[in-house]
This record gives sequence, structure tokens and C-alpha cells, in this order.
Amino acid sequence: MSNPWLEIPEADYLGHMNSPAVGQRPVLARLLREAVETIRPGAVLVIGGSTGNGLEHVNPAVTSRVAVVDVNPEYLRRLRERFPHPSFELDVRCGDAIEIELERGAYDLVHAALILEYIDWPVLVPRLARALRLGGVLSVVLQAPSASTPAVTPTAFTSLRKLESVFRFVEPSALVDAARGQGLSLNARHTEALPAAKSFEVFRFIKDSG
Repeated sequence: MSNPWLEIPEADYLGHMNSPAVGQRPVLARLLREAVETIRPGAVLVIGGSTGNGLEHVNPAVTSRVAVVDVNPEYLRRLRERFPHPSFELDVRCGDAIEIELERGAYDLVHAALILEYIDWPVLVPRLARALRLGGVLSVVLQAPSASTPAVTPTAFTSLRKLESVFRFVEPSALVDAARGQGLSLNARHTEALPAAKSFEVFRFIKDSG
């Protein structure tokens, strides 16, 4: 079965995320900025990094290395175009986050925003935990269910409808339990309001064992 993310053009994805009905792109950029500013990581891993939204906030005086994983090569080509000569080491990897190599104990921050809903997340979370150094932070952004709006908000960019076949909400308590089982303790959680009666649930876990 083909991954529907490979069938969504970059222009459609950006148009959808920036549309007034969705309005998620600037929020996601801000959440990554807040994570890197608060945690001040030397090395960062971004899972589902797409075209690099938010990487403009990485401070090279603090962060020397950023690794980005995404399944769509078109998105990653655009990322490289946006950051042709970054002041930090940029390691771009195209592949499925479930399968791609992730170094053990290499990162101070792992950021996974709106990716767990599209993959076998109970398999991914242990991989992300292993990639963290002790004291490192796993930052997760989940989409919360809405009583009035479907999971994939309808916009003029109809290719995004293909994602409906693979999108699955993640139960926050299940995520917290799974993280705890991997030596990750919940450090912070808050809700971000969005247009169209939607919201994000934002989590930060600290690796204190494993």
C-alpha cells in the first residue's frame, strides 16, 4: 500500500496548512521555537520535518546539529533549498520513521509534531526514547479530536483528503503510559487552540532512565 504522504504535492501541503480554516503551520513553527529556546539542545532530531517549518528558529550558537526525517523526498528537497548553507550541521534523511536508522543516545531534543497519528506510534516511541541522551527531551504535538470538524479539515487542497485513510487519533493517556515504559517522565503538557474548533495537545517528556 502506497503511503498517501507521497501523493501530496508540496504546494498543496503548504497551502492547506497555511489556509485560514487550518492555520496550523505558524503554530507548529512557534512550538518548535519554544522547544529549542527552552531546552537549548546541542543536537536535535525532528521527525516528520517536512519542508523545515520552524528550523529558522534554531540558534547555531547553541545547537550544532539538526537531523530531519521525512518520508516525502519532495518536501526534503524544498527544505534543502530553504536552508542551503545553515550555520549548523543539517542531516536530512528520507524514509519511514519506523524503519530509518536513528542513533542511540545522540540527541538532546527529539521533536515529533503531527506524526504519531499517521504511523504505528507504539513502535516509534521506543525508537525515539533510545535516540535521546539521558536528560534529553521528547517533544510531542498531537491533534485533539473535535466535535464539529473532521480530522483532516476540508480545504481547496483536495489531495489532503487522501490522509483520511491513515489518520488515527492518539489517546494522550496511552502516549503517557508508553513513554513512561521507556524511561520518559511527563514534564509538561498544555493545549493549543486552533481555528475550526480544533486544538493541539503538546507534551514534553524527560528521559530519566534507559
